[in-house]
Amino acid sequence: MNLTEIIAARREELTESDRRLVEVLLANRTAGSFLPSHKVAEQAGVHASTAGRLARKLGFASYREMRGALQDTVVADLDASVRVRRRLDRVRGDSLLGSVVEGEIRALGALISQISDAEIVAAADMLRQAGRILVAGEGHASSLAELFARRLVRSGYRATVVAHADWQAADQLLGLAADDVVIALIFRHESPAMTRLVACAREIGAKTLLITDRRTGVPACDMQLVAARGEQGEFHSLTVPMAICNTLILELSRTDDGRSLETLAKVETLQRLFRGKPG
Repeated sequence: MNLTEIIAARREELTESDRRLVEVLLANRTAGSFLPSHKVAEQAGVHASTAGRLARKLGFASYREMRGALQDTVVADLDASVRVRRRLDRVRGDSLLGSVVEGEIRALGALISQISDAEIVAAADMLRQAGRILVAGEGHASSLAELFARRLVRSGYRATVVAHADWQAADQLLGLAADDVVIALIFRHESPAMTRLVACAREIGAKTLLITDRRTGVPACDMQLVAARGEQGEFHSLTVPMAICNTLILELSRTDDGRSLETLAKVETLQRLFRGKPG
């Protein structure tokens, strides 16, 4: 459930102070999703500690986590045309290419403060030990899932892309074992299908890795790599999650005792053969 649904479900439990806070947050969701707790409390005319208590009452560990849930709701509610229009309005009169490049640079620059080297090492270690790797994504994420799975195969790993996280996924899930890993790519929207896929993997005992730009409304996984893909409410690309996937591939190449590099060399040999240039 998103934040507004959670609030609606627990409306009867809220005090008058809680409801005043909620009114401030939801009056302008975009602005409210960036307000610190003391500012929200000030506008609602309640004590600053009320914001933290409201967050915990709604099932969040902190006000910051609840605010992240509101940000996810704001982004999910914006359709593609609105997000593209916002980007175009901001660029008006300037270089469109320059704006796109600057936006991607900012998003990539922010990545290193959201995901640590230790998390990359741990995620790569999980993949290195996997018997089989399933990579799943819906919508635009499916393109990245296919690319990531292909690069894993070329690095010597048994990887398969789950093109459809519905009844058709049954074929890929056949034979899934406890030493396997399922990677779920979830961007912008909640994904009930990905949640079911992860639940199935966890029931079997397989490890799960989540790559996402969402702070809430995602399935619980053994590891999560969470990073924003750009400015809130604007057009987003796959540059940031692609950088995460590329880093994982490089980390595997650095630590798997030649497995990746030897397989890549074999791939090059086979490619030359099919191009009619053996040797």
